Amino acid sequence: MEWQDILQAVLSLIFVIGLLLLTLWVFKYCELKGLKCRLVKNLKAGQRLEVIEFRRLDSKNSVVLLRCDDREYLLLLGTNSARMLDNTPLITGPSNND
Repeated sequence: MEWQDILQAVLSLIFVIGLLLLTLWVFKYCELKGLKCRLVKNLKAGQRLEVIEFRRLDSKNSVVLLRCDDREYLLLLGTNSARMLDNTPLITGPSNND
């Protein structure tokens, strides 16, 4: 194996590791900035459905709290089924019409 082949392999490895680190930095940047990040704002602009909370009960079942428009839905998700546990309207703060 020539030294040019070894150099090319090392430079290729450095390039791939650099791309991975750049991708990691972009994800961390979006996570830290949250809604302040322009990319996240553009993605969330047209969304009506939002996952509020997600909990795993065991290896096959989980509970998901979803919000769509002015309602919240509590779903039990299994491997072969999905069941709605609760369907409630959002509670707004008290109105000061006195």
